[in-house]
Amino acid sequence: MAKRKDNRYCVSATVAGKRKFFYGKTKREAEEKRDTYLSRLNDFPLMDEKITLAEWCSAWLDGMRSSITENTYRSYFGVLNTHLLVSPFGQTLMDQLTPALFRIKQQQMLDSGLSPRTVNYFHTVVSSALKQAVFDGIIPSNPLLAVRRVKQHRKEAKALNREQIIQFFNHLHDPMLARLCTFALQTGMRRSEILGLRWQDVDFKHKTVSVNQTVLALMGNSAVISPTTKTKSSRRTITISDALVHLLHTQRIYCNELGLKLGKPKACNLVFPSQALTPLAPDNVSRAVKKVFREAGLGEFTFHCFRHTHATFLIEQGINFKIVQYRLGHSSFATTMDTYSHVSPGMDAQAADVAGTLGEAK
Repeated sequence: MAKRKDNRYCVSATVAGKRKFFYGKTKREAEEKRDTYLSRLNDFPLMDEKITLAEWCSAWLDGMRSSITENTYRSYFGVLNTHLLVSPFGQTLMDQLTPALFRIKQQQMLDSGLSPRTVNYFHTVVSSALKQAVFDGIIPSNPLLAVRRVKQHRKEAKALNREQIIQFFNHLHDPMLARLCTFALQTGMRRSEILGLRWQDVDFKHKTVSVNQTVLALMGNSAVISPTTKTKSSRRTITISDALVHLLHTQRIYCNELGLKLGKPKACNLVFPSQALTPLAPDNVSRAVKKVFREAGLGEFTFHCFRHTHATFLIEQGINFKIVQYRLGHSSFATTMDTYSHVSPGMDAQAADVAGTLGEAK
């Protein structure tokens, strides 16, 4: 083997009828590169197909679509489309991916002003795609396993106080939307769960409502019923107050009158449908509520704050965290504790007063 003019040695190998060259400062180095490549190709036969990261992630997402919810698909597509599919980084060949490349991409995303939460979500989605690539023999290992996630601080849940609640409802003039918001405030249910609630899920006699399905937002201002819930623990039955029972009776009269007006009284069995007796689009509800908050001078709040307000109020009233966890449908006790740990310091003072009585009896 002769040395080249650039003082490097070159060896070659023929793969699938194509000749591939390997270079090194010594003959041994060039041969080792060739042997390593052929060994990897034997273990990962698809590695040499020149698949780009964008092509792989797009194909992976298409394959995942039937096994994830429409909301999850939209979320995955959104982060991939924005930060990878149409970016130069996405044109990187799969066999050229390294942890260093992802660290650089991560820092570029942070420097552009993106939040650590967004950067970590990108990390999660792409890492899932690369994990599948390893299983399928496209790459030997997942380079993102060697990349640390960005440190992020959990934001405190924003809850309304009593004055703000009154202020909000004083600016809410749509009776149906007012009932929906009141229901959200007094149950702590997620937006998707409330919009998916059916009359058959309401037990007026025992004063309970059950979460069995959700409404998912679609592209544009439309929605679709999903027979699934966010997690297994999201499927639950919670008790409601007498006031909410009365509210639901009023809402049922509203739905019946709407059905008669439209000439299709049995066309929709949802508790909170649109005026066309179709599922309410979640994004439309959020926009309507956000508008009222702005008009009330409370622009920092969103529909989701009703859920936080419900949980915060219960904890402040001394309701056990496990009960709060169940009502919210959290998958773990730790999630509830982490989210609402800022609520409990005042309760610690109460605990101190109670504990202080232990040594009084002598």
